[in-house]
Amino acid sequence: MITKEATYKKAFENIKEALNLKTAAYEKAVLLAYDKNPRLYEIDNELSVLGAKLVTAALTDGKEGIEALKETSKKLTEEKNSILRENGAEPVEYCCKACLDTGYVGGKICECVKKEAARVMAEELSREMPLIDSKFEDFDLKYYSDKTDENGQNPRRRMTAILKLCKEYVLNFDENTKENLLFMGDAGLGKTHLTLAIVSGVIEKGYLPVYGSAENLFSIIEAEKFAGEGRGSYESILNCDLLVIDDLGAEMATSFTKSVLYNLVNTRILTRKPTIINTNLTMKQIEERYTPRISSRLIGNYEGQKFIGRDIRQQKRLESI
Repeated sequence: MITKEATYKKAFENIKEALNLKTAAYEKAVLLAYDKNPRLYEIDNELSVLGAKLVTAALTDGKEGIEALKETSKKLTEEKNSILRENGAEPVEYCCKACLDTGYVGGKICECVKKEAARVMAEELSREMPLIDSKFEDFDLKYYSDKTDENGQNPRRRMTAILKLCKEYVLNFDENTKENLLFMGDAGLGKTHLTLAIVSGVIEKGYLPVYGSAENLFSIIEAEKFAGEGRGSYESILNCDLLVIDDLGAEMATSFTKSVLYNLVNTRILTRKPTIINTNLTMKQIEERYTPRISSRLIGNYEGQKFIGRDIRQQKRLESI
């Protein structure tokens, strides 16, 4: 599982590595410039002598003597930099002007690190799931019938509204976001696609989500618990900017998984951290499979959305035949 801590660590390493490469290239260019231009050594000697004179002048001479020495030093430095640039030794250009690629501004993590962490997260998640292919613009409403059935339900109108909801969820997502979403419906109706689109949008805004199937997330937590390896993954799942539990109900329901699900849902409600859950189960099935305590919290604290229509994967397979 990709944790927030590991992502930030990788982001810092990437920024440091990029700076080290630039610094090494600059230092190499400087050495070559010195080999070609003996005048650089002369300038360094003159600047060293001027430095000693400035110390002495500060103790004995007046302001005019000091200013004259500073002016000479300035001209020598400009001459040196000019020679270095002519020989390809351009000063290191920092990617971030705010932190000068240190990663910190005023003791706080710089925005450049957060952006790099988001990029790393997107890259890592894309290796595990079709993040690139699951964008809002790729969600095709043509696969949902525009006919109203005998129950008064129109799949296309319903899914158009859900698509709008998901886009607005990303648009309004920030550190004050508290909304939880519960996507219900049969397989193949686009729940995972829209959830991944939300994840992509949240990452682009600089936030770090945790996404996984219920089976994988619960397995990670269980393995960590019984291996005695601390609570690193569990804490990351519990405290991430956005938690997405996909395919709830496909995992084996045990007393352990029920306990973990309750703790995740309840704790994130109490700490006001947003969660999205996808499931093929109905609310009644959730209550029967898990506990009334869990279903009660989902009903009271999640915005439920029922996906309707025909299996899109089946429709696409038929199109390809």
